[in-house]
Amino acid sequence: MAENKEKFNYRLIWNTRKELVLAILCFVLAVFILFMLVLKQIEPVKGVFAQLEKTNLELEKFQTKVDELNNISIDGEYNKMTEIDSVLPSYKPLLELLNNLNSVALQSNTLIKNFSLAPGEIATDSTLVARTRRQQFYDELVLEFSVSGTLADVQNFMNLIELVTPLSTITNISLNQQMNADSAIETTANLTLKTFYFTQPITVTLTEALPPIEDEDLIVLEEIKKLIPNNLPTQEEIIKNDRGNLFNLQGMSIEELENQLTVTDTDSDQVEWQTVDETGQIVEETGEIINETGQIIE
Repeated sequence: MAENKEKFNYRLIWNTRKELVLAILCFVLAVFILFMLVLKQIEPVKGVFAQLEKTNLELEKFQTKVDELNNISIDGEYNKMTEIDSVLPSYKPLLELLNNLNSVALQSNTLIKNFSLAPGEIATDSTLVARTRRQQFYDELVLEFSVSGTLADVQNFMNLIELVTPLSTITNISLNQQMNADSAIETTANLTLKTFYFTQPITVTLTEALPPIEDEDLIVLEEIKKLIPNNLPTQEEIIKNDRGNLFNLQGMSIEELENQLTVTDTDSDQVEWQTVDETGQIVEETGEIINETGQIIE
C-alpha cells in the first residue's frame, strides 16, 4: 500500500511539477558543464600566474642590474677593476712582452741576446684552448734570453722587468762575469722569464648581479698600482705609409700582373739567358764583361 502511494506521489510530482523538475535538471546540468569548463582552465591559469611571477622576478633582477651599472660611474673601485685586464690579459701577450724587453733594456742600458721563445698559436683565443680538469685557469709564455751589462744595470733590468705589465716573473737565473774589449767587467745573466695570461672562459647572464668588491680585491688593486703600465699603443686602425712604388706595380691590376708574369712555351723558347756578375754587368761566355752601352770591358 505504501509502495503504491510512493509511486503515486512520484507520478503526481512529475505530472504537476514537470517544468520545475526539468528546470532543476537543466540547472544541475549547466552547473556541471560550467564546473568542468572551469576545471580545465585552472591548470593553464596556474601556469600563466607562475610565468608572470617568474617574469616579475627577472624584471626585478634587470632593474637591480641597471641600478648597479648606473652606480659604476659613481663607484671608482669598479673602474679600477679594468686595470686587471692589462696585468693578466685574456690572450697571449707576445707583443707586450717584446715591447717590455725593448723598453726595459733601453731604460737599464743593457743588451739582450740569445733570445729563445716558443709562443705557439698566437691568433688562437686563449679561452678556446682545451683544458683538462687539473689544468689551472692561467697559462704562461716562457722566454729564455741573456742580458749583459754592468752588474748594477743587470740588477736594474731584473727589477724593472717584473714591474712592467702584463704580470711577469723571473723563474731561473744564472750570472757570470768576464772582461770585455774595453777591459771592463761585463755581467751576463741567463734568465728564464714567464709572462702569465688568463685562460678561463668568462660566462655571465644579463640578470646576474655584479660581483662584490671584497677586501682582498682592494688589496690586489693596491698592489697593481705599484706596477708599471705597458706603453704599447693599441692599434685601432690600419696606418698606410706612402713608401713609394717599391715594385713598380702602381696602377697595375692583379690580372695584368698575372699576364705579365705568365710565360708561354713559345715565349720561353725565345728567352735569352744572360749571366751577370755581382755588380749587375753582363758577362759573356768567353769571360768578357759588357757594360750597359754594349761595350766590352777588359
